Amino acid sequence: MSEATSSRRAAVRNWALIFLAFTGIWLLNFSVVMTNEFAERSRLPWKYPFLWEMTGAYAVLVLLPGLLWFMRRYPIERRDLWRRVPLHLSAFVVYTCAHTLLMWGSRTVLYRLLGWGEYDYGVMSYRFLMEGGKQVFTYLGVFAVQMAFGYAERTREREVAAARLERELTEARLSALKMQLNPHFLFNTLHMISSHIADDPRTADAMIGHLSDFLRVTLRHAPAQEVPLDKEIEFLDDYLAIMKARFENRLVVEVRVSPDTRDALVPHLVLQPLVENSITHCMAVAGSTGRIRLSSAREGGRLRLTVEDNGPGLPEDGDAALARGVGLSNTSERLRHLYGDCQRLSLANRPEGGLHLMIEIPYRTADRRPATPA
Repeated sequence: MSEATSSRRAAVRNWALIFLAFTGIWLLNFSVVMTNEFAERSRLPWKYPFLWEMTGAYAVLVLLPGLLWFMRRYPIERRDLWRRVPLHLSAFVVYTCAHTLLMWGSRTVLYRLLGWGEYDYGVMSYRFLMEGGKQVFTYLGVFAVQMAFGYAERTREREVAAARLERELTEARLSALKMQLNPHFLFNTLHMISSHIADDPRTADAMIGHLSDFLRVTLRHAPAQEVPLDKEIEFLDDYLAIMKARFENRLVVEVRVSPDTRDALVPHLVLQPLVENSITHCMAVAGSTGRIRLSSAREGGRLRLTVEDNGPGLPEDGDAALARGVGLSNTSERLRHLYGDCQRLSLANRPEGGLHLMIEIPYRTADRRPATPA
């Protein structure tokens, strides 16, 4: 359903409710008049007050759209109080005269159509004064309701604008964090390639080819903050191809992706800096073989990503390690902006040696993507 169609249906529904409200006012006023007639033992036929109260209520309903337009167009505010109050007083005079004439005209026509003879409304100058005294409460009531709805609408608009601004700010922060990762990775990779150009040009050429593939795929998905885990593994494979071209058999990476997690949404480029961190520490000792294992698992409504390595582990606590370096600190910030308190990133040394890094985020797929806290 289009927004225009939805707005039209809402307007029709609102006016239908207003019509029912004025019908209720008409019937209530009629019951009051008839109760008074019974109390005074009057023999006035019920059909006359029935018609009078009907035309009185519906005359207001006919004039209501114009009245609401005027009140929205010229609200009374403190900064222009001295101009708007006289304007509304003039509008009230026009309204009450129009209301009185509309009642007189409609009753005159209906009397003739119903064969009741001529309608006598009395001396019109006094009728204008009498109806004006009654309609002042109607005017003030409509004005109060309009002010209340206007205030509620402005409050809602401010809340929507604030939420939109917060979302845009969060997206800008996420994009900035994400863009920091690309130059960091690119500079590191170019440095590795340059170190191989002279003594191992074949390896350098292979790394350049893998880097080109990685950047092409990454740029194709640059606007996305989240991608399916399957797609993220493809990005990681392109990165690992660069690393394996450099370290060859000294780098062993095992990827175990649970089938029920392949469609799960994860932050774009979340795995590359984590695996890069493990490779950096594993390969720090010359001649050593780095072993890295990446796994995923679903536990109810949670997705768990784990990266383990056989490196030297942490010389300090996990929180201090997260504060150092671009990759881990940016990953921590991105998780916080994307998922708020619904995420966890932890680092710990393995009993057998090496590092255990774990990420927990809400399990979500592309077709079931609820709003996440900023």
